[in-house]
Amino acid sequence: MTITIKDCHIENCGTGISTDGNIQLDISRTRIINCKKAIDHRDPPGIIQALGLPSTTPSKLLVESLELLLEKQNEDPEHLAQEVSKTDLFQYLGGAANATTILSNLISLQQNGYIQAVLNLLPR
Repeated sequence: MTITIKDCHIENCGTGISTDGNIQLDISRTRIINCKKAIDHRDPPGIIQALGLPSTTPSKLLVESLELLLEKQNEDPEHLAQEVSKTDLFQYLGGAANATTILSNLISLQQNGYIQAVLNLLPR
């Protein structure tokens, strides 16, 4: 998605323009003056943390697990949970106390049809 910003004047603020990393900006004839930060092009919203994962979790590990869920979307949840728990993501987590909650969150995403939407938020 592209946001077009034309002929704007932004002055004396904390952040002039702030978007998440999935947004493309087309800025022309715009002045940003005396702002602490002119443009803040953030990472996608904290989907990793929202799923209960540590913020340091490499997104490629989550992508691998989500792609497995997408590939096996017609299988029963119990079997899916067994398959996902064998991925590198859960090896990375080790014996994390909230691993069961994370697994449940991933299965819930799959059951509700949100896997592709989450994959679209993550860098690959």
